[in-house]
Amino acid sequence: MYLLIQNRGVAPVEGYTLLGVSTTRDCGVAGTIGQFGSGAKHAISTLLRAGLKLVVYCGKTKLEFTTRQEEINDGLVVKPIQRVVCKLGGTSTKTIDLGFCLDFGAIDWKNLSMALREFVANAIDRTVREHGDFIPSLTSGDLQVAVVDDMRARDGFTRIYVEVNADVQRFYGELPRRFLHFGSDPTLVSQSILLKADRNLTEKKTAMIYKEGVFVREIRDNEANSLNDYNFHGGELHLDESRNSSEYDIEGAAAQLYRKATVQQLVPVWKSLLAREKTFESTFNSYHLASHYGTPEAEQCVAWQKSWELAAGPNAVLCDFTIHTLDFLKKKGYEPKAIDSPGWVSAAQYCGIKTSGLVLDGNESKGRQVVAATDAAVTAVNTVWSWVEQLRMTNGKDKPRVACFQDIMHAGSELQGYYENEVIYIKEGNATAVTKRLLQTALEEIAHHITGAADTSLDLQKWAFQLVCELAA
Repeated sequence: MYLLIQNRGVAPVEGYTLLGVSTTRDCGVAGTIGQFGSGAKHAISTLLRAGLKLVVYCGKTKLEFTTRQEEINDGLVVKPIQRVVCKLGGTSTKTIDLGFCLDFGAIDWKNLSMALREFVANAIDRTVREHGDFIPSLTSGDLQVAVVDDMRARDGFTRIYVEVNADVQRFYGELPRRFLHFGSDPTLVSQSILLKADRNLTEKKTAMIYKEGVFVREIRDNEANSLNDYNFHGGELHLDESRNSSEYDIEGAAAQLYRKATVQQLVPVWKSLLAREKTFESTFNSYHLASHYGTPEAEQCVAWQKSWELAAGPNAVLCDFTIHTLDFLKKKGYEPKAIDSPGWVSAAQYCGIKTSGLVLDGNESKGRQVVAATDAAVTAVNTVWSWVEQLRMTNGKDKPRVACFQDIMHAGSELQGYYENEVIYIKEGNATAVTKRLLQTALEEIAHHITGAADTSLDLQKWAFQLVCELAA
């Protein structure tokens, strides 16, 4: 028995015998996947390494692939090789030396499914190039993959026959999972984000990855289940010459698809994130989900905002599980909705969804609640400011305002004070009496106010040294 792969249109003999020849690359037809000009040759070597008979009919011209044993001598060793040759039949009887040996591609092209995928993808490409669509040819039988008993040429068609063994039979049984074209709904080939279905080749429910409807890989490294499968088009996903792509590249490319996702596609993702489900999608980062360069696309903002409201409710604010964030949001009358995926939170804020970063001010986001200054805090700042004024070291600045803060998030931290927007903030618990420690805190924050410099800057150090010298004088 043989696996027949057929398409209308006669492939050039060089497509199977000359490295680099690809009539699909740069053809300008959407829906095609071929580009390298090496796939058919790799497929030939792969099948021959497995000891399987392979015959191709380009119209009435027969191509039968075999090997010829030779020896290569590099001056140190003599190595036997199997040179791949193609014997023509039908319209020609010559034998073509293909210029490579049986080990060509052996490191990367390790299984028969890769070779068979190449031939089926080529048949689909030719059909799409010639007709702009593959479904009519699938319906008529012009585009066909089937198990047959014998081999024969068909004028006007390209036919590939591969001897059937257990691996080839398994590939044929998995055809609807490996090619969306042969699935129950061939129109899915034009879609990008696919609802999870029974496509996995294993018992896992991880993401199945396709390009132009052709199977690329089943996610294995990330063992989390996926909400969807993914089908990439054009330049959305890079494939190497063995037609594979890394899981890192796939994760980034899949996340970018959500920039153009519909409301219906986004709602289940939000619901899953709110349920704290660990999925392939929950690991996406904000860089890929939203570019963060310039203004986001209006369509993305509308889809994200509407889907979030449908999933979480109109008064919901997206946040993480930090206790102080949840408390502050509740005090402000919002309904906090927390998820474990910071990438989605950041991308949501970029798209205009109400997040804790937009609703809470800077102090609240850091777990600090601003309260009125204590008498001791005011006295300490006034005292230190009077010293600085006497030494004429205010640099023309006015005395800053004073407030206190309660550090909810870091109740036991060493942060005693900070300066921000012309205001000195002093920790309330350490401002109950005017002590040396409180005066030191007031001096430090006044120095920031006067110099506008950070803790470790040379400007701050210079001002402090000058202050010491003036006091000593």
